[in-house]
Amino acid sequence: MDAAGLQCGRLTSLTRKGEYLIDADQVTEQISLDTAREARLIAEAAVDGVRDKFDPGIIGPAAALRRAS
Repeated sequence: MDAAGLQCGRLTSLTRKGEYLIDADQVTEQISLDTAREARLIAEAAVDGVRDKFDPGIIGPAAALRRAS
C-alpha cells in the first residue's frame, strides 16, 4: 500500500440517526453489533428451557462437570 501511495484510514466515529421510532414493546427484534453476547443469550435461553422442562438442578455450568478419566 505504501508503494502505491495509499494510506489505511482509521474509523474514528460511528453515527446513527433514528427516524420514525416506535416504543420498545412494539419491537420484534433488536439489532445487536455484539455477536458473542447474542450467542450467550441464545444458549442461556436453551438452558432455561431445559430447566423449565425437567428440573432446575438438571443442568449446570460446564466447569462444574468432571472429566471422564
